[in-house]
Amino acid sequence: MGGTGILGGTFNPVHNGHLRHAIEVAEALGLDRVLLMPCATPPHKESAGLLSFELRVRLLRSAVQGISFLGVETLEGELEGPSYTWRTLGEWGRRHQGEPLPYFMMGAESFAALDTWKHGLELPHFAHLVMVPRNGDDGSVFHESVRTFWPGSIPADSDVPLARETVRLVGGGECTFLPVPRLDISSTFIRARWRSGRSLAGLLPEAELAVLKKHAEEVSACWATARVR
Repeated sequence: MGGTGILGGTFNPVHNGHLRHAIEVAEALGLDRVLLMPCATPPHKESAGLLSFELRVRLLRSAVQGISFLGVETLEGELEGPSYTWRTLGEWGRRHQGEPLPYFMMGAESFAALDTWKHGLELPHFAHLVMVPRNGDDGSVFHESVRTFWPGSIPADSDVPLARETVRLVGGGECTFLPVPRLDISSTFIRARWRSGRSLAGLLPEAELAVLKKHAEEVSACWATARVR
């Protein structure tokens, strides 16, 4: 298939769950590369407890070392104002004219809430959406969301359990339901362990952990009280 995948997030911090997510989707879709794109200014989250954009980029770059098809995209750091996904993907398209649309990865919760995002239902004009469900999701959230947001894209009687499915949307674009193995790790969990002084071995790449320790004073001050996801 080829092409580029994009995995966005605050990455506060990035962890092995994010990396496996990117790797599994890249291999399942046959992508040439996946770019991890940190959010610069989250529009719906408080900035307290969020490491600086520059430090999160450093952590990301250390985390992807040695994985040839993973990279870091800092586009949102160049844009002013809140980091709205529709604006970011629109700018990506302008900078990569002539290239195929990227594959934008989303969790089931985010996919089901697209109607609450700023211009969220317009995202398929800028990227193919890839919904990665939690373990045990039979595809019902995917079907229900597509029927609600883009009526007529899925027949009403299509409710069989899904292994994988790509739907061409009424109005253009496509969405893919892609169940892949996931590691049950969260940034919230990692920050809690950091605050309590517990080991993060196995949760983060060693190179990234070294960067965190180098900036331990800044990290501890930032993560002292806030619980940004």
